[in-house]
Amino acid sequence: MSVFGGVDDLELFLSRCRAMTVAFVPACFAVTAFFIAEEGWHFGLLLSCVLPPIAACLGIRGKREIRPGMAAAGLALALATLPLTFVVASLESS
Repeated sequence: MSVFGGVDDLELFLSRCRAMTVAFVPACFAVTAFFIAEEGWHFGLLLSCVLPPIAACLGIRGKREIRPGMAAAGLALALATLPLTFVVASLESS
């Protein structure tokens, strides 16, 4: 018995991970552009330019190669990008 319950559940999980990691790329770029316009450049904002494409690559490869761990890692990286960016930028500015 598998952890995901069946093939359909695994396919749904992988598809959602891929879609969400790919959707985070333009969202993070838009947030980065907004904060650069409002607050100015911080090197912490560089994380939101680098990490989302890496997360999207992990999500896409996880779906293509049917590797749920890789897809979940991509999703976790995408979700952690903005909080990590804000923490690093706030540490840098203080």
